[in-house]
Amino acid sequence: MGVIHSFFTITFATLGLSLSPIAATALNLSTVSSENELQDLLLQPAFVAEGRYNSIQLDTNAQAGSQVDGVWSNGEKQPFSLSYDGSTVKYTVGKTSLESQISGNYNDIFITTKTTEGCNSVVLNNLVLTDSFTSLSISGISASCGSNELSIFHFSDIKETFTLMGNALLSWMNPPQNPANLAYQIRVGNVEAPDTSTDTNQEPADPDDSTSTPPETSTGIDWFPSKEDGSYCTSP
Repeated sequence: MGVIHSFFTITFATLGLSLSPIAATALNLSTVSSENELQDLLLQPAFVAEGRYNSIQLDTNAQAGSQVDGVWSNGEKQPFSLSYDGSTVKYTVGKTSLESQISGNYNDIFITTKTTEGCNSVVLNNLVLTDSFTSLSISGISASCGSNELSIFHFSDIKETFTLMGNALLSWMNPPQNPANLAYQIRVGNVEAPDTSTDTNQEPADPDDSTSTPPETSTGIDWFPSKEDGSYCTSP
């Protein structure tokens, strides 16, 4: 089957879309409001590719992560790509590549840009995301000091293999004390739907019969733990 091409724009401050009906059925795009919401949606990603001040890193659940120091020059864009072919993850920034082996089908990609220290910025632009059926062009995702310190976008319904390509640019007035405060992350995995099932096999309660003999008082106490796990949130 040929790849369907669709083009839309994500502006740096607002989200504007122009998505064909065919592509809309293949790939979905939404925004995530906070890192807490992201954690609820994808608590345990299959793998994470990251670029932060002074390093790049690739982590997977299957094996120890790999990291390379350096790479970034202040205000200088670097071409990057992240690809997954069903068995191998390859992450390249500039001339530096990291690779890891992992298997499985993953349907969700979260892209985060973050700058929360000093007047710095992170820009990912000229992005192209291609899976087995669809190719999408994204003009830019960014974070900068002021009102737009964190941006999170969620691509869902990824089909089979994928490649994400583009340019990354990190700029800083002063080097951040915490490199994680000037960074982008690409998290890949599967968002699980909340469990809304109910027990349909429960027996109906006995009708109230005031003339019946009261049951014997139990001498024990049954403790049922309250459900503390938060349900997953999905972006509209």
